[in-house]
Amino acid sequence: MDVTHKMMSYIRETLGVTAVWFSMAVPIVVGSVGLSVDIGQAYLVRERLVRAVDAAALAAAAMSSEDPQQVEQKVRDFIDANYPEDKVGFTTDIEVVSTAETVTVTAWANLDPAFGHVLGKDHVEVRVESEVTKEVKAIEVVLVMDVTGSMSTNDNIATLRTAAENFVNTIFARVSNIDMIKIGLVPFSSSINVGSYGLGKTPGGLSYDVPFVNNPSNLKYSTTDSSAWGGCIIEGAYPDDIEDHVGPWDMYRYCRTSTGSRIRYCDPARDSSYTSRNQNYLCPKTPVMPLTNNKTELVNSIRSLRAEGNTYINNGLTWGLRLISPEYPFTEGEAWSNQDWKKAIILMTDGESTMHRYYSIYGPTANHDIDASDLDGRIQEVCSDLKEKGVLVYTITFDEGVSESTKYIFEECATQPSMWYDAPTQAKLIEVYQTIAKELANIHLSR
Repeated sequence: MDVTHKMMSYIRETLGVTAVWFSMAVPIVVGSVGLSVDIGQAYLVRERLVRAVDAAALAAAAMSSEDPQQVEQKVRDFIDANYPEDKVGFTTDIEVVSTAETVTVTAWANLDPAFGHVLGKDHVEVRVESEVTKEVKAIEVVLVMDVTGSMSTNDNIATLRTAAENFVNTIFARVSNIDMIKIGLVPFSSSINVGSYGLGKTPGGLSYDVPFVNNPSNLKYSTTDSSAWGGCIIEGAYPDDIEDHVGPWDMYRYCRTSTGSRIRYCDPARDSSYTSRNQNYLCPKTPVMPLTNNKTELVNSIRSLRAEGNTYINNGLTWGLRLISPEYPFTEGEAWSNQDWKKAIILMTDGESTMHRYYSIYGPTANHDIDASDLDGRIQEVCSDLKEKGVLVYTITFDEGVSESTKYIFEECATQPSMWYDAPTQAKLIEVYQTIAKELANIHLSR
């Protein structure tokens, strides 16, 4: 009996001690696990705050006003817009220091921890700083512009011409040394018009470089003669269609069959079901313009933009890459390693990837299995490539007809979310191009 009594007494004492230790350990275990959750939340808060502060600093530096109160208000407005209060974490303080050379924005945000208070941590503070230098840095920028048929609605193409021309004028007005600016143009629709450059000639007929377009029938280049080659090309198969390479490319020669069957020849003499049409049908009338600082040529090219054709955004962006690259076939771009030059692309559309029923930059539609989702995927691949190369990517969705899926792709494509702009109205499109022009002409992120 004594033994049994002692055993029961020992067990009670041991359980008591274990319970004490367990009660002491529970807050530590729970707190440690919870703290990892809080740290994860703090990381997300910091990422959101970084984007908001960067956008605010860029916007403030682009202002013409030097009034400190106006600059600070601009910063606060941008942070409020990009860091809404209904999200996790809240800003506690914002500090703005603006000089003639720089704008520095520092912001603090607090996160109320879900578990940290168990370990005595009442809040988690996040601090972010962004400095923007107000200096002109040599810049190369390519405007990749949607000139598809839908742009004829409400004469949106006229608004694009105005916005792009204003962009050029703003850049040249703000840069005193035109040797520090190069602008290129890529109008896109059912194909890309590489113009006389594809045959090795400048628009003036001078020698440009080795031809990069196959011309087995020795056709001449013309945008008015339907029997000539209008300047558009057939893109290579994936992945050539998303890469910067030396070609060559075949000529775009629109063709279709009356039966919708797979086209064998695109030649009425060899395929009895072939239906004749202008072989430059839906080829953009305005060719690309390689990087240049000739303002007059840029403005004249922009004024010639016309709306027709289907929406192949991916190819427009790929040729934006090819223009800004230093590699053949267009070699006006500075070396990727040249830190004195910043490269940027502005991609704009009013619609979504749309295949033409019969023919496009990929040749006869019946002869391949590409669909709109493939085109969207290729946009994203080119965007990733550009950003990996250090190119600043701005994106614009224009008009109210742009789908939410396309807006998402364009937001993801931009270098940072604040560099995607949605412009539902014509006035907004003009404003957006002006905003981007001021940023590119006057500033760059220094840290």
